[in-house]
Amino acid sequence: MKTIELARKQEKIINTYTETYKILLAEQDLSPNNEIINHVLSELVSILSKPIDQSIAEDILNDKEIKSIRGTMLEKLTIAETLMEDYYAKLFIGKVNSLDDFRSFIYWDNYKELIKTEIHELKKVKNDFHSFAFIGAGPLPLSPLLLKQELGSKMTCLDIDKQAYTYGQGFIQDLDIDRNSSYILKDGALHDYSGYDLIWIASLVPNKEDILKQIFETNPKAIVAIRSVDGIHQLLYEQVDATKFHKVACEEVGRTIADSFIINSTILYTYKQ
Repeated sequence: MKTIELARKQEKIINTYTETYKILLAEQDLSPNNEIINHVLSELVSILSKPIDQSIAEDILNDKEIKSIRGTMLEKLTIAETLMEDYYAKLFIGKVNSLDDFRSFIYWDNYKELIKTEIHELKKVKNDFHSFAFIGAGPLPLSPLLLKQELGSKMTCLDIDKQAYTYGQGFIQDLDIDRNSSYILKDGALHDYSGYDLIWIASLVPNKEDILKQIFETNPKAIVAIRSVDGIHQLLYEQVDATKFHKVACEEVGRTIADSFIINSTILYTYKQ
Protein backbone atom coordinates (compact mmCIF):
# COMPACT_ATOMS: atom_id res chain seq x y z
CA MET A 1 0.00 0.00 0.00
CA LYS A 2 1.28 3.43 -0.98
CA THR A 3 2.07 5.76 1.91
CA ILE A 4 0.88 9.37 2.00
CA GLU A 5 4.48 10.52 1.55
CA LEU A 6 4.97 8.42 -1.60
CA ALA A 7 1.60 9.52 -2.98
CA ARG A 8 2.58 13.16 -2.50
CA LYS A 9 5.95 12.56 -4.15
CA GLN A 10 4.23 10.96 -7.14
CA GLU A 11 1.75 13.83 -7.38
CA LYS A 12 4.55 16.42 -7.20
CA ILE A 13 6.49 14.80 -10.03
CA ILE A 14 3.40 14.55 -12.23
CA ASN A 15 2.46 18.17 -11.52
CA THR A 16 6.01 19.41 -12.16
CA TYR A 17 6.18 17.52 -15.44
CA THR A 18 2.80 18.70 -16.71
CA GLU A 19 3.46 22.33 -15.70
CA THR A 20 6.87 22.25 -17.39
CA TYR A 21 5.20 20.83 -20.48
CA LYS A 22 2.75 23.75 -20.61
CA ILE A 23 5.58 26.27 -20.27
CA LEU A 24 7.66 24.59 -23.01
CA LEU A 25 4.65 24.74 -25.31
CA ALA A 26 4.01 28.40 -24.53
CA GLU A 27 7.58 29.74 -24.74
CA GLN A 28 9.06 30.66 -28.11
CA ASP A 29 12.70 30.60 -26.96
CA LEU A 30 13.77 27.30 -25.37
CA SER A 31 17.44 28.31 -25.08
CA PRO A 32 19.41 29.35 -21.96
CA ASN A 33 18.78 32.96 -23.02
CA ASN A 34 15.30 32.49 -21.57
CA GLU A 35 15.43 32.58 -17.75
CA ILE A 36 12.00 30.96 -17.50
CA ILE A 37 13.30 27.92 -19.40
CA ASN A 38 16.45 27.79 -17.26
CA HIS A 39 14.37 27.76 -14.10
CA VAL A 40 11.73 25.17 -15.06
CA LEU A 41 14.18 22.74 -16.64
CA SER A 42 16.51 23.00 -13.66
CA GLU A 43 13.57 22.23 -11.35
CA LEU A 44 12.45 19.32 -13.52
CA VAL A 45 15.89 17.70 -13.69
CA SER A 46 16.34 18.23 -9.96
CA ILE A 47 13.09 16.49 -9.00
CA LEU A 48 13.69 13.62 -11.44
CA SER A 49 17.21 13.09 -10.12
CA LYS A 50 16.06 12.27 -6.60
CA PRO A 51 15.91 8.56 -5.67
CA ILE A 52 12.48 7.05 -6.24
CA ASP A 53 10.96 3.61 -5.76
CA GLN A 54 10.65 1.67 -9.03
CA SER A 55 6.95 0.99 -8.49
CA ILE A 56 6.28 4.73 -8.11
CA ALA A 57 8.27 5.43 -11.28
CA GLU A 58 6.15 2.89 -13.18
CA ASP A 59 2.94 4.42 -11.84
CA ILE A 60 4.07 7.85 -13.04
CA LEU A 61 5.12 6.58 -16.47
CA ASN A 62 1.76 4.83 -16.83
CA ASP A 63 -0.24 7.85 -15.70
CA LYS A 64 -2.80 8.69 -18.40
CA GLU A 65 -1.88 12.38 -18.64
CA ILE A 66 1.87 11.67 -18.61
CA LYS A 67 1.50 9.12 -21.41
CA SER A 68 -0.51 11.59 -23.49
CA ILE A 69 2.09 14.36 -23.33
CA ARG A 70 5.40 12.48 -23.06
CA GLY A 71 6.06 12.19 -26.81
CA THR A 72 5.68 15.92 -27.45
CA MET A 73 7.53 16.70 -24.22
CA LEU A 74 10.56 14.66 -25.34
CA GLU A 75 10.58 16.58 -28.63
CA LYS A 76 10.60 19.89 -26.74
CA LEU A 77 13.33 18.68 -24.38
CA THR A 78 15.46 17.61 -27.35
CA ILE A 79 15.13 21.12 -28.82
CA ALA A 80 16.01 22.69 -25.46
CA GLU A 81 19.09 20.47 -25.02
CA THR A 82 20.28 21.19 -28.56
CA LEU A 83 19.90 24.93 -28.01
CA MET A 84 21.69 24.64 -24.67
CA GLU A 85 24.68 22.95 -26.31
CA ASP A 86 24.71 25.56 -29.09
CA TYR A 87 24.61 28.33 -26.47
CA TYR A 88 27.63 27.00 -24.57
CA ALA A 89 29.51 26.14 -27.75
CA LYS A 90 29.30 29.82 -28.76
CA LEU A 91 30.58 30.84 -25.32
CA PHE A 92 33.57 28.48 -25.40
CA ILE A 93 34.64 28.50 -29.05
CA GLY A 94 38.12 29.97 -29.49
CA LYS A 95 38.60 30.19 -25.71
CA VAL A 96 39.72 26.68 -24.74
CA ASN A 97 43.29 25.37 -24.75
CA SER A 98 42.63 22.27 -22.65
CA LEU A 99 39.69 20.22 -21.43
CA ASP A 100 39.91 21.93 -18.04
CA ASP A 101 38.80 25.16 -19.69
CA PHE A 102 35.30 23.63 -19.90
CA ARG A 103 35.00 23.50 -16.10
CA SER A 104 32.48 26.35 -16.02
CA PHE A 105 30.04 24.34 -18.16
CA ILE A 106 26.93 23.71 -16.08
CA TYR A 107 27.05 19.90 -16.49
CA TRP A 108 30.85 19.45 -16.48
CA ASP A 109 30.94 17.30 -13.33
CA ASN A 110 28.04 15.16 -14.56
CA TYR A 111 29.82 14.50 -17.86
CA LYS A 112 33.02 13.51 -16.08
CA GLU A 113 31.20 11.14 -13.75
CA LEU A 114 29.24 9.59 -16.63
CA ILE A 115 32.43 8.92 -18.61
CA LYS A 116 34.15 7.47 -15.54
CA THR A 117 31.23 5.08 -15.00
CA GLU A 118 31.15 4.08 -18.68
CA ILE A 119 34.90 3.40 -18.83
CA HIS A 120 34.68 1.24 -15.71
CA GLU A 121 31.97 -0.93 -17.32
CA LEU A 122 33.71 -0.96 -20.70
CA LYS A 123 36.95 -2.34 -19.26
CA LYS A 124 35.05 -5.37 -17.97
CA VAL A 125 34.55 -6.26 -21.64
CA LYS A 126 37.83 -5.08 -23.18
CA ASN A 127 40.85 -3.12 -21.95
CA ASP A 128 42.67 -1.78 -25.00
CA PHE A 129 41.13 0.42 -27.70
CA HIS A 130 43.06 1.87 -30.61
CA SER A 131 40.33 3.90 -32.30
CA PHE A 132 36.77 4.94 -31.53
CA ALA A 133 33.94 6.84 -33.21
CA PHE A 134 31.33 8.96 -31.45
CA ILE A 135 28.04 9.43 -33.32
CA GLY A 136 26.02 12.52 -32.43
CA ALA A 137 29.00 14.39 -30.98
CA GLY A 138 27.16 17.71 -31.19
CA PRO A 139 28.51 21.29 -31.09
CA LEU A 140 30.11 20.75 -27.66
CA PRO A 141 31.85 17.34 -27.97
CA LEU A 142 32.73 16.91 -24.30
CA SER A 143 31.91 13.20 -24.16
CA PRO A 144 34.24 12.17 -27.01
CA LEU A 145 36.98 14.50 -25.77
CA LEU A 146 36.77 13.04 -22.26
CA LEU A 147 36.70 9.52 -23.72
CA LYS A 148 39.79 10.25 -25.76
CA GLN A 149 41.55 11.52 -22.65
CA GLU A 150 40.66 8.34 -20.74
CA LEU A 151 41.27 5.83 -23.53
CA GLY A 152 44.24 7.47 -25.23
CA SER A 153 42.77 6.38 -28.57
CA LYS A 154 42.36 7.86 -32.02
CA MET A 155 38.99 9.62 -32.21
CA THR A 156 36.42 10.32 -34.93
CA CYS A 157 33.34 12.43 -34.21
CA LEU A 158 30.27 12.36 -36.44
CA ASP A 159 27.19 14.55 -36.61
CA ILE A 160 24.55 15.15 -39.26
CA ASP A 161 23.88 18.75 -38.21
CA LYS A 162 25.98 21.40 -39.98
CA GLN A 163 26.09 23.88 -37.11
CA ALA A 164 27.05 21.14 -34.63
CA TYR A 165 29.80 20.09 -37.03
CA THR A 166 31.10 23.66 -37.43
CA TYR A 167 31.46 24.28 -33.70
CA GLY A 168 32.52 20.74 -32.84
CA GLN A 169 35.23 20.68 -35.50
CA GLY A 170 36.57 23.94 -34.08
CA PHE A 171 36.98 22.44 -30.62
CA ILE A 172 38.61 19.28 -32.02
CA GLN A 173 41.11 21.35 -33.99
CA ASP A 174 41.97 23.51 -30.96
CA LEU A 175 42.45 20.56 -28.60
CA ASP A 176 43.85 17.86 -30.89
CA ILE A 177 47.49 18.20 -29.89
CA ASP A 178 48.57 14.82 -31.29
CA ARG A 179 46.59 15.31 -34.52
CA ASN A 180 44.85 11.96 -34.44
CA SER A 181 41.27 13.19 -34.22
CA SER A 182 38.70 14.24 -36.79
CA TYR A 183 35.11 15.50 -37.02
CA ILE A 184 32.97 14.38 -39.96
CA LEU A 185 29.68 15.89 -41.18
CA LYS A 186 27.78 12.68 -41.97
CA ASP A 187 24.82 10.48 -41.12
CA GLY A 188 26.10 7.71 -38.88
CA ALA A 189 24.02 5.20 -40.84
CA LEU A 190 26.22 5.82 -43.91
CA HIS A 191 29.70 5.65 -42.40
CA ASP A 192 32.22 2.81 -42.76
CA TYR A 193 33.22 1.60 -39.27
CA SER A 194 35.85 -0.93 -40.31
CA GLY A 195 38.64 1.12 -38.73
CA TYR A 196 37.21 1.28 -35.19
CA ASP A 197 37.06 -1.17 -32.32
CA LEU A 198 34.62 0.97 -30.30
CA ILE A 199 31.63 3.08 -31.39
CA TRP A 200 29.55 5.34 -29.16
CA ILE A 201 25.98 6.43 -30.02
CA ALA A 202 24.63 9.50 -28.19
CA SER A 203 21.20 9.36 -26.53
CA LEU A 204 19.59 11.95 -28.83
CA VAL A 205 20.61 10.22 -32.08
CA PRO A 206 17.27 9.19 -33.66
CA ASN A 207 18.15 6.41 -36.15
CA LYS A 208 19.96 4.07 -33.76
CA GLU A 209 18.78 0.84 -35.39
CA ASP A 210 19.99 1.87 -38.86
CA ILE A 211 23.34 2.98 -37.41
CA LEU A 212 23.78 -0.24 -35.45
CA LYS A 213 23.01 -2.26 -38.58
CA GLN A 214 25.63 -0.29 -40.53
CA ILE A 215 28.22 -0.71 -37.75
CA PHE A 216 27.95 -4.49 -37.62
CA GLU A 217 27.78 -4.81 -41.41
CA THR A 218 31.07 -2.92 -41.80
CA ASN A 219 32.69 -4.14 -38.57
CA PRO A 220 31.14 -7.16 -36.82
CA LYS A 221 33.95 -7.18 -34.23
CA ALA A 222 33.13 -3.71 -32.86
CA ILE A 223 31.84 -2.95 -29.38
CA VAL A 224 28.97 -0.46 -29.46
CA ALA A 225 27.98 1.75 -26.52
CA ILE A 226 24.51 3.31 -26.69
CA ARG A 227 23.34 5.84 -24.15
CA SER A 228 19.88 5.16 -22.83
CA VAL A 229 17.76 5.80 -19.71
CA ASP A 230 15.89 3.69 -17.19
CA GLY A 231 13.01 4.23 -14.80
CA ILE A 232 11.80 7.75 -14.14
CA HIS A 233 14.48 9.22 -16.45
CA GLN A 234 12.31 8.06 -19.35
CA LEU A 235 10.49 11.35 -18.75
CA LEU A 236 13.60 13.06 -20.14
CA TYR A 237 14.85 10.73 -22.89
CA GLU A 238 13.67 7.81 -24.98
CA GLN A 239 14.79 4.43 -23.68
CA VAL A 240 16.83 2.13 -25.92
CA ASP A 241 15.09 -1.20 -26.41
CA ALA A 242 17.17 -3.76 -28.30
CA THR A 243 14.12 -6.00 -28.75
CA LYS A 244 12.93 -3.42 -31.29
CA PHE A 245 16.14 -3.66 -33.34
CA HIS A 246 14.58 -5.97 -35.91
CA LYS A 247 17.34 -5.40 -38.49
CA VAL A 248 20.22 -6.10 -36.11
CA ALA A 249 21.58 -9.25 -34.51
CA CYS A 250 23.18 -7.95 -31.32
CA GLU A 251 23.58 -8.95 -27.69
CA GLU A 252 24.06 -6.94 -24.53
CA VAL A 253 27.45 -7.46 -22.85
CA GLY A 254 27.39 -4.68 -20.25
CA ARG A 255 25.29 -1.91 -18.75
CA THR A 256 25.88 1.05 -16.46
CA ILE A 257 23.35 2.09 -13.83
CA ALA A 258 22.14 5.68 -13.49
CA ASP A 259 21.97 7.42 -10.13
CA SER A 260 20.95 10.80 -8.72
CA PHE A 261 24.02 12.40 -10.34
CA ILE A 262 24.00 10.56 -13.68
CA ILE A 263 20.81 10.53 -15.75
CA ASN A 264 21.95 8.25 -18.57
CA SER A 265 22.56 4.53 -18.42
CA THR A 266 24.81 3.10 -21.13
CA ILE A 267 24.35 -0.29 -22.78
CA LEU A 268 27.23 -2.17 -24.44
CA TYR A 269 26.46 -4.35 -27.43
CA THR A 270 28.39 -6.78 -29.61
CA TYR A 271 27.39 -8.57 -32.79
CA LYS A 272 25.47 -11.77 -32.18
CA GLN A 273 27.05 -14.53 -34.25
